Amino acid sequence: MRRRGALLVAGVVLAGAVLWSGIDRVLIRVYSGGGFAGTYDLVVIWASGRALIGDREVIWSRLTPGQLRRLRAALGAADFPHSPHHRGGVNFGHRIDYGRWSVIVNSSDVEGAPWLADVLEVPLEVNAAHRVR
Repeated sequence: MRRRGALLVAGVVLAGAVLWSGIDRVLIRVYSGGGFAGTYDLVVIWASGRALIGDREVIWSRLTPGQLRRLRAALGAADFPHSPHHRGGVNFGHRIDYGRWSVIVNSSDVEGAPWLADVLEVPLEVNAAHRVR
């Protein structure tokens, strides 16, 4: 009886560990848009490469291994602590949420910080490929 109980406990612990390790965390969240219409596009990318595009009409997608590698490389080279941060109204820009960083930049800010363009490349590419029409 004891052995059966021990096996049951071990099974529950193992199942919990498998489930915990399988949790997919958000890698990056990007809102893009603005302008007079005030419309924004949302792209959320998880560590596994899953992607959600849109906030009202949601499309699910998956990054290619190459896209995920490019995004991870861009995030690894990013300088979020020293990023330009646009204060005030943004005519057309982006909000990038990555880890503990949340950066709001205007399009002209991206031109002044090339690494921002690298970080935005894959999310904007995914959004353009799956844009809700």
